[in-house]
Amino acid sequence: MNAARRPAMASFGFAGFVPLIACFVMVILMMLPLGTGAANIAMPNLVLIGVFYWLSSRPILMPYGACAVLGFFLDLWLDVPMGLNMVLLLLTRLFVLNQLKHYKGRSRLVHWVIFAVLSFGLYLLSWLLISLVYGTMLPPEPLALQWVITAFSYAPVGFVLGRLRRAAM
Repeated sequence: MNAARRPAMASFGFAGFVPLIACFVMVILMMLPLGTGAANIAMPNLVLIGVFYWLSSRPILMPYGACAVLGFFLDLWLDVPMGLNMVLLLLTRLFVLNQLKHYKGRSRLVHWVIFAVLSFGLYLLSWLLISLVYGTMLPPEPLALQWVITAFSYAPVGFVLGRLRRAAM
């Protein structure tokens, strides 16, 4: 088969791996024990923020497999039912790919509002699924606090990811 008939393969080089590497660093950051006994600080879901950011700016660099692997590692390290974070990140990818045409090129405020609404739905879904798995209704306050912290962390984390994207690509 000659070169003219071969299908084109996408080649990104190192820059193509920047989103995945950045999200793995975020997984590691989420595992760090922050806070003290006097002031426990809830950690935002950095991976959800990272996946949403990269899917909104360069969706081809965050494929389904990358979302599934990131979710799998989060499930291994967090005390949640296996597959929960994997499903949440895959649902994030599906949502962004279906809605990106409506908000691409809009202001950062629009991106933040869309992320806040999406993450609220995902946190609600995870609360329902965890309650179903454990067979009892868990208190919603911890997840609500986690959602608020994650939603308000989107802007600063997105700013850092934007600088990383401009530097690497």
